[in-house]
Amino acid sequence: LLRRLGFDPASASAPFVATLVDVSGIVIYFSMASVILGGTLL
Repeated sequence: LLRRLGFDPASASAPFVATLVDVSGIVIYFSMASVILGGTLL
């Protein structure tokens, strides 16, 4: 899909990977905070 639009797949996928890593990190962070503070996971 990215190749058809004229984008380099390697450089175009970097923001998607960074966003995925950031979101998963935030979810893990708040899950651990919830376990420590409330004693329940989400």
